[in-house]
Amino acid sequence: PDMYPGNCWAFKGSQGYLVVRLSMKIYPTAFTMEHIARSLSPTGNITSAPKNFSVYGLDDEYQKEGKLLGQYVYDQEGESLQTFPVMVSLDDKIQDVR
Repeated sequence: PDMYPGNCWAFKGSQGYLVVRLSMKIYPTAFTMEHIARSLSPTGNITSAPKNFSVYGLDDEYQKEGKLLGQYVYDQEGESLQTFPVMVSLDDKIQDVR
């Protein structure tokens, strides 16, 4: 609704998903998520930060199910930039991630 920190892109409701197409097929080793730091938030809180999330490797952007690469928890008390390792080994490279 505006350009203030913390309002850059919100999902309606408590769940959502997005698909990212990488520029080439890769064997991912980790994923990084960043959210505004509490100290930079105009309200002093970051309740809009993600909490539990899963990452899937897809054969293409329209695939309904994919290979679960890991389930993670974003620590709202931790650093604003957090890295999470891939939790499985992959047989094939992937280009689409959900």
